Parts: sequence; structure tokens; C-alpha cells
Amino acid sequence: MAYLPEERETVVRYDELEKSWYFETSVRRHITKIEKRLELYEIISEELDDRGRRIYIHAKLKEGTVSPFARPPRKKQP
Repeated sequence: MAYLPEERETVVRYDELEKSWYFETSVRRHITKIEKRLELYEIISEELDDRGRRIYIHAKLKEGTVSPFARPPRKKQP
């Protein structure tokens, strides 16, 4: 069974000792972004619905970095 909208969330955590990024999400578009680049992640756990689709994923980024900090919006080109 899928999560209700008020239950869905994404948590991004950085472990300083491991120097690793962790993602836990039940938000469909965030799960899709991870699924498109599965080779970059180690899947720690996941939940599937009755059709076999992921509805929750807990993953560790194998290598690379993430910038969780806000950036100013891009300026529109004339």
C-alpha cells in the first residue's frame, strides 16, 4: 500500500565519520531519480507495493557529493 501524501518525506543525511550521504524517501519523484541512477547507490532497504514498484527506499551514495544548500534562481536568458 502506498504512503498517504501527509506521510511522504525525504531525509538526506551526511555521516561525517564515513564521509557518506544517505537518502531515505517515500516521495515518488525522489525514488524515480534514485532509480534512474541505481549504479551510484547502494540500496540498504526498500519497500514494494503489491505491483512490485518501490514506495520507499533507503540508499547510500557510493561516491560523489550532494549539495543540499539553497542556490539563487538562474537568471532567464533574453
